[in-house]
Amino acid sequence: MDTVPALVAALLARDPSRPLVTWFDLGSSARVELSRATAANWVAKTGGLLQDDLDVSAGDRVALSLPVHWQAVTWALGCWAVGAVVQCSDEVPPDLEVYGDDRGPRTGARGVVVGLAPFGGPARPGSVTGNAVDAGALVLGHPDELVADDPPTASSPALVGADGVLDQAAVLTAAVELADRIGLGLGARLLTAAATTTVDGLLETVLVPLVTGGSVVLVAGVADAEALARLAEEEQADVVRVTA
Repeated sequence: MDTVPALVAALLARDPSRPLVTWFDLGSSARVELSRATAANWVAKTGGLLQDDLDVSAGDRVALSLPVHWQAVTWALGCWAVGAVVQCSDEVPPDLEVYGDDRGPRTGARGVVVGLAPFGGPARPGSVTGNAVDAGALVLGHPDELVADDPPTASSPALVGADGVLDQAAVLTAAVELADRIGLGLGARLLTAAATTTVDGLLETVLVPLVTGGSVVLVAGVADAEALARLAEEEQADVVRVTA
């Protein structure tokens, strides 16, 4: 598979009920698990919101300013499904910024506010200001299947950071290389607290689980090593990566 949406579609066809993303907040003990089918449903709706409501086209740059949350995964995949470029550097102004309702925007681009309650939903009252829109109030109105106006190809730009631009094929290759470095085998389960706002963090939290055909446990909140070890045992994680 040489594009991210093609890989998502292949995994969905192979075993739709298999877990893909588990999000755990150590501060509140909230836990949300998405199967491949449920994650793909959210990706389709998010891609539809981007394409149909926000007029995001292939090649447009989207800055994702989201904390460690399962929606950071679905928003990144939604961007790649419609051919948008996820931007982790502010050197060039993005066309759109997607940020959590726990923070304000970091750029002057059009804004989309994402509600960060465990199961999503509208943003917190008062967090949607200016010309920003509330993603949670719009996303569920979109179809469960996405038809991209301009589907990405292997050479479509996908991810940009301080070191330059990676295309769709390159981000998958980078994810395979990272999986090898951290010792994550096929079908394995990764527990990580990596940030979802950096190139390396997005590779680890979003793409490594896809290219290995496994799953990820995203850990939000701060806890000691004992609590993390206990969570890793409970979640049957094969590899633990508690990185900032």
